[in-house]
Amino acid sequence: MQVKTTRYNIYSYLRQTGEIVCGAVNDDGYAWSFEPFHPFFAMPEVEMFILSITEQCNLRCSYCCYSGEYKNNRTHGVRSMSPADIDEVYTFIQHVIRKRPVQIVFYGGEPLLQYERIKYAVEKALYLWPQDVSFSLSTNATLLSKEKADWLITHHVKLAISIDGTALFHDRYRIDEVGKGSFSRVYDALSYIVCNYPEYVSNIQLLMTLPSIEQLEALAEDWNEDIILHKLSPSQIVGLAPNFAKVVKTYNWDKLRDQYLYLLDIYERHQDWLVLKAFFNGCIAYWKDRPIVEVDSSVPMATCMPVNTKLYIDTNKQIAVCEKISDQYRIGNIKNGINWHKANELALQYYNKRVCRCTYCPAIRMCDLCLTAIEFNDEQWDVLCHNERVYARLYMLLFCEMAERGLMI
Repeated sequence: MQVKTTRYNIYSYLRQTGEIVCGAVNDDGYAWSFEPFHPFFAMPEVEMFILSITEQCNLRCSYCCYSGEYKNNRTHGVRSMSPADIDEVYTFIQHVIRKRPVQIVFYGGEPLLQYERIKYAVEKALYLWPQDVSFSLSTNATLLSKEKADWLITHHVKLAISIDGTALFHDRYRIDEVGKGSFSRVYDALSYIVCNYPEYVSNIQLLMTLPSIEQLEALAEDWNEDIILHKLSPSQIVGLAPNFAKVVKTYNWDKLRDQYLYLLDIYERHQDWLVLKAFFNGCIAYWKDRPIVEVDSSVPMATCMPVNTKLYIDTNKQIAVCEKISDQYRIGNIKNGINWHKANELALQYYNKRVCRCTYCPAIRMCDLCLTAIEFNDEQWDVLCHNERVYARLYMLLFCEMAERGLMI
């Protein structure tokens, strides 16, 4: 894998070692050798439990995975966990976690629609694990009143808040059931926390979904000019999840390179724009911290099971590997525990798919394809694999460009 910077320097990536070297080096003939799949009957690293406290949501975001537009996923529902359900979930967690610290994440739907259940769950967990439990809550923040914010902050609940930019951008997609934008309510909640709990701001994650790269420059400028938002950096900026029920584009290298280099020029002139800083930091994060290790034997195939650190529990008390995987792929329930046959069957199916595709791939070390892609067919995987290789090369180019320009974050 090679790139040429705007200063006409050529760099090559060596997949066997993870090194980037100057000049054109062709290592296309290098083939990965993978260790055979080994059945597993334990997940010893699990410490985080994501509880879908409710399927209810007060928004109807156009790109939501529960909008009915995504194959194999539920739509917005009415089910919520009861206090008795929460008690059962905690009994399951006690069997799994043993003596390690516990992380509880409240997920939805919109969890704050069941605020009293959140309070019950936090207080019960503090009783069970008084010194060894931490909490976070994923929310659209539209229901985050002063009272709720006070209680959550007092109880050290970290917040992951979805916000897609300023009102102009956020309100295009994050709308309620009657089509009204939600930005003003999110903004009021953030303003209250920033003004009254400035020391707590570091416990807030701002999660931004970017439907189109074309809007990033204007979004970043607007964000920088806002009296509250310019103090806050997005923690994560992501694109839309692939949805083959509609269309998934096959990305063109030349077009993406030009778009990203244009944005990098903007960032070079405006290094105080926090949105662009967060965006490019996310692009090159792997390349900055990549392991430089020579591979001289077979390697394990990267699968989340059995080394996953989290489990997702839905409102039916069914267990999944994580909150991102399609609803049809459950691997157990809290009454009976993990169904190891199902878990191994799912992991093996994914392993076999990857072994067939990854042997000569230059992007395998930084590939983002995970178990969530198990639902796609071979033709769809062709698109996903192509896009992964394009983005791996693109982010390598950005890493080299930023190093040459003195922009390393």
